[in-house]
Amino acid sequence: MSTPLEPLALAREAILQPIGGTGLVEQTVRRLGEAIGLGILEVGERLPAEPELSERLGISPMTLREALSILREAGYVETRRGRAGGTFVRRSVPPAPRSAARGRLESLTVDDLRDLHDFRAAVSGAAAALAAERATPQQTDALRGLVEQMQAAATTWSAFRRLDARFHLAIASAARSSRLVAAETQVQVELRELLSLIPHPAEALRLSNGQHRAIAEAIVLRDGGLARGLTEAHARGTEDFLLGLRLGRVGA
Repeated sequence: MSTPLEPLALAREAILQPIGGTGLVEQTVRRLGEAIGLGILEVGERLPAEPELSERLGISPMTLREALSILREAGYVETRRGRAGGTFVRRSVPPAPRSAARGRLESLTVDDLRDLHDFRAAVSGAAAALAAERATPQQTDALRGLVEQMQAAATTWSAFRRLDARFHLAIASAARSSRLVAAETQVQVELRELLSLIPHPAEALRLSNGQHRAIAEAIVLRDGGLARGLTEAHARGTEDFLLGLRLGRVGA
């Protein structure tokens, strides 16, 4: 499914960690659905064969088949027969309805939001600093490529957001820390619903991507301190948007 040098290699490995506890079907649907929604699994990509996937997730083949059946019925994956067949990602997970996002934001206190972004600044900033030390040329090229893709997608929020999540996960993967990848994935999942509430005019997306470009170039230049500082400032900008919405009672 991935190679050690692939830009999202560690993020891909993280989604294949064993699942434990109860509700294994539901957890599997959530794990794979989040990976699709964040762009860790791309549209058109083939999933590992069912025996391998069930073994890596630590679940029975029947549990996996039930989870894939749910994702298939919802239209997120499809199964093709034949020598080149298998289960493929069909489309990305759509964003949550704005009413659900508003409810989620209203359920959070100002302290909750600040805590989330303190965590994000710490995780993403540390990942950027380490990526500046450890990223391979392939990984820095991939970061620059994602910046260019976001520039081209700066008029479409859903496409931009998937690339945005991939960019930050690619940085965490380049840091070569499985724990940072897991933490960054958690952050991106929590932000996914809330970010749908922020206005997304093309100019705002281009401004955000300008920050991405500066972060990527700091990593290319091996300047860990600058990469960390730029990433922390980027995270604080998102915090300001969400705090403004929360204190304004979410458009009420």
